[in-house]
Amino acid sequence: MSYQYVAVAGARIAYRASGSGPALVLMKNNRRPLDYPVASVLSQRFRVLQIHPVGFGAGDRPAEYDFGSIGRQVLAVLDHERIDRFAVWGFSQPACMSAIVARSTDRAAALVMGGVPPIGFPTDATMRRMEREPRLPKAALEFWRSYRSYDWHHELRFYAGTKVAYIGTADPAIRRLRKLRPVLEGIGFRYLEFDGLSHTACGLGDESADGLRVAQTVADRLLGQGAA
Repeated sequence: MSYQYVAVAGARIAYRASGSGPALVLMKNNRRPLDYPVASVLSQRFRVLQIHPVGFGAGDRPAEYDFGSIGRQVLAVLDHERIDRFAVWGFSQPACMSAIVARSTDRAAALVMGGVPPIGFPTDATMRRMEREPRLPKAALEFWRSYRSYDWHHELRFYAGTKVAYIGTADPAIRRLRKLRPVLEGIGFRYLEFDGLSHTACGLGDESADGLRVAQTVADRLLGQGAA
């Protein structure tokens, strides 16, 4: 297992790079799998960087850290790789990481958020449950506190890059996404649903034919829009 590392404020961000072409950042919050199964397919069309921010995956875990600085961390990796423009893509919690990255720089040509409502999440009730959950890692709790500090309707409305939101129709979050769809389309999102697919099947970690189809469909949309 080989990672490359870039330090920001004394803490290391871990990443793995593969492929060639337009730059595509895939945000990761876990060590396993080592590579997203879809990364090998995407690497045939993109320069793929799988980035583990500080506090997550193979990134460092300092006692204290600013979990709102994920954008600065990603830019540090891209500067190290001499990459200017890029698209950023995440699924579930990493989708929200991707939103923080996109809002932080005009170098982000596209934002892809899968499996999560881009606005209004976590809800107050969900956040209260997180606050009471003793098994929730500190990094995750601090990240969600940071994420909720932004007005995401405002941030995403004024983000000028291509915006894609997608979900499987068997994902429990589908009801919230469908209610939110008019708002998302009103602020410039391309909204995609994958019929019959679960949260897992739509994720970047799914290596089934369905998972690969989802990744290829979203990638086609990015390339078709000239967003990557």
